[in-house]
Amino acid sequence: RALMEATGEDYDTCHEKLYTGGYRVYTSIDMDAQALLQDTIDNELEAYNTMNSNGTYALQASAVTIDNESGLVTAIVGGRSQEGVSQDYNRAYLSFRQPGSSIKPLIVYTPALERGYSASSTVIDSKEVDGPSNSGNRYAGAISLRTAVEQSKNTVAYKLFKELTPEVGISYLLDMNFSSIKDTDYTPAAALGGLTTGASSLEMTAAYATLENEGVYRQPTCITMITDMDGNIVVMPEQEEKQVYQSSAAHEMTNILEGVLTRGTAHGNAIPGMPCAGKTGTTNDNLDGWFVGYTGYYTTGVWVGFDSPRSAKALSGASYPLAIWNTYMTELHQGLTSKALND
Repeated sequence: RALMEATGEDYDTCHEKLYTGGYRVYTSIDMDAQALLQDTIDNELEAYNTMNSNGTYALQASAVTIDNESGLVTAIVGGRSQEGVSQDYNRAYLSFRQPGSSIKPLIVYTPALERGYSASSTVIDSKEVDGPSNSGNRYAGAISLRTAVEQSKNTVAYKLFKELTPEVGISYLLDMNFSSIKDTDYTPAAALGGLTTGASSLEMTAAYATLENEGVYRQPTCITMITDMDGNIVVMPEQEEKQVYQSSAAHEMTNILEGVLTRGTAHGNAIPGMPCAGKTGTTNDNLDGWFVGYTGYYTTGVWVGFDSPRSAKALSGASYPLAIWNTYMTELHQGLTSKALND
């Protein structure tokens, strides 16, 4: 697409020239981080070797890491390594899945923080007749908004989203270039990740990187430059930036999400000596598991599930996705000095 815009030539011509034109494509991929992310996914899912009929692993994963300083993609993994299986299908940006509760900070809580709510605001955790249930059917009554996020209370997110309206909440996703929003997504169920098509790992990671980046969204890419065989620059992408969330709301949301890793659904999985924040996500019937989290250095989003969605009792945001995130991010930050979030 970048070549089409730069040259005015059609898709087929540009596609062929990529392979035959002697172009040099420069990327922001850190090969050490790329290998580490791939190895971590492979190792964490090694025991789950059930195959599809076409010989590929049934349980799959995708993950993306964004450098919070540059906003560029540092690593992107589209599936488990497997000899003899093509890696052309990169789930990290080609697969769209329901994000579960990992969507709540993006379309419910940060927008609510922009409209008068705070971490200490009292919200009511109770089931409505037409509303969702909480995990384990547990309801705590009057709690703080901070606790509602840490414990991923579906009831609270649902009520706040109805108050906010789906039109307002989903507008934040559109501002961050989520590409698969449908007319059918404008319902209260979206507050819990009930999107018709869903979101990609790349989109979710870029959105959480926005929270770390003072609420400023940057279009994620790993292409920094394309030159022709003579060294002439053909494509030099300009990074799109947009203030999506108020800086103060992004700061407060980050502060709340730190508690998810110390007291909440991801407790015990903080990176030693490194401030970090994040959110679990699990869809109905345990079809998808997500964890998206960040430090001052990097934002990483992880999805685990089956290409043809099916239920797996052991699958949740706090199981394989969180284990992959924690193992990988802990190793990625080895030797780095402690860095404050939103710094």
